[in-house]
Amino acid sequence: MKRYSASVDSSGFSLLFQRLDPGLSRIVSAIRRYKFALAAFLLPFTVRAIPEVIAGPYPIGWDIIAFYVPNTLDMAAGRMGVWGILGSGPLMYSFIVPIYVLTRISPILLFKIAGPVLFGLLCWSVFRLCEKKLGLSIRSAFLSVLFLAFYFVSLRVAWDAYQAELGLTLFILGLTAAEKSGSVERSTIARPAFFLLAILSNQLVAVLVVGTVIVEILSSRRVRSLGLSLSRIAPIALFGLVVYATLQRSISPGVSVLGGSFNPLNVAYNTVFLVYAFGPLVPLAAIGLSLVRRSLFSSWIAVSAVGIVISTLPGQVFQDIGYRWVLLLSVPVLIAAAQGYQKLCAKIGGLTGRQWLKAVRLGVPLGLVISAGMYSTIQASSVPYFTLFVGYVPSSLLQSSVPLSDSADIVQAMHWLEVSMPGNSVVITHQAFYGWARAYLSPDKTIINSLLNSPSSELNLVTSYSHVFTVWWVPGSGWFSPTFPTGASVSAVFGDIAVYEYR
Repeated sequence: MKRYSASVDSSGFSLLFQRLDPGLSRIVSAIRRYKFALAAFLLPFTVRAIPEVIAGPYPIGWDIIAFYVPNTLDMAAGRMGVWGILGSGPLMYSFIVPIYVLTRISPILLFKIAGPVLFGLLCWSVFRLCEKKLGLSIRSAFLSVLFLAFYFVSLRVAWDAYQAELGLTLFILGLTAAEKSGSVERSTIARPAFFLLAILSNQLVAVLVVGTVIVEILSSRRVRSLGLSLSRIAPIALFGLVVYATLQRSISPGVSVLGGSFNPLNVAYNTVFLVYAFGPLVPLAAIGLSLVRRSLFSSWIAVSAVGIVISTLPGQVFQDIGYRWVLLLSVPVLIAAAQGYQKLCAKIGGLTGRQWLKAVRLGVPLGLVISAGMYSTIQASSVPYFTLFVGYVPSSLLQSSVPLSDSADIVQAMHWLEVSMPGNSVVITHQAFYGWARAYLSPDKTIINSLLNSPSSELNLVTSYSHVFTVWWVPGSGWFSPTFPTGASVSAVFGDIAVYEYR
């Protein structure tokens, strides 16, 4: 009986493997065929996931905890109107909010997962653009992905600009869709569809989309079909609606749309930042620009340049985002730099006595990997080069609105408030702590955001409350020192974080 049973088991496993073998073969064949495309997603996914793993349960990225988490909670609770949603870059929330509502998984965890995924998708879209649109070889296209995955500026975009990443991914797919699609009809549908979704992802990327469409319209000499004409008008119309919604959302305390004065120094400062961001790669990018289609990036570069120039206009809406146009240049600059590096490497074999070329061949990838490793794994303010423009580029990926080292203490402070706040209490928080309060305090707690001002500036709004609390660093520690909550006494201390009470 034992021999019969063993024989049956053996034949059963053999039959099972025979049935699975064709399926496994197809899977292995597909992996081999698309190994570079798969690696174009998995490599940047892994690089971006490293700081998330190091941070553990705590968020990284300013916008993540300061804006994305509160917006998710507000949308899920129905506290945000149509204009507010449309002006917030609704596409990302269209899948984050339903997942949160259905699962009640912490929005912090959802965004920790979304970060590596979005960076992987962005780099994969660049790989596809290089191969399908620019006509580069698979290896050359993958080289561009390597530059994107390891350069600190693209990693800074991946740090917290999730909406811009999503928008750039869709914009790039739209650019790719116009090349060698199955039919004219398919191209006419796919391209504007991607462009419309990109506009719903991020306002700055929307400007890139509209700039590209306008350049195409102006450079077109032939009479186009009605369908093609409508496909070009639709993104412009949607952009106008998004701008209107964004301005409605921006008219709030502490945010100036057009007020203030001109600031011509912004152009100079953002130009210096441009040199800082891409200076090490400018020689390679200049060499590689001849290997890529300049016309493809002409509108991209032109729109970004105009954005830097208009950062001189009055109002925070223009002035505070000037540096973001520099960040959006990372894709074309890094593609050109990757091709320039490849061109230099190709010359090494035919030259003798050019030791500096051999040093470049080894030094560039080594420098990218080392800098990415330091940027992703070392605590804030540890590498001097990354501290030169801390208002634009975080000194480390291991930080959110606060250093990673303070995250556990902030959570303890929020837990203390949750159980210790008496009735008729309110919490006033600086923007750096607002998302933390929203994430860790129950919805019945009243929380007021003082934006980038001191919590003390909002005391006139809470005169009806018996107890007023805030969370801040202990004296002599932390960031944003000019906004220390004067007039408050310490109620509890957790490491470098303290809970203060005004009354």
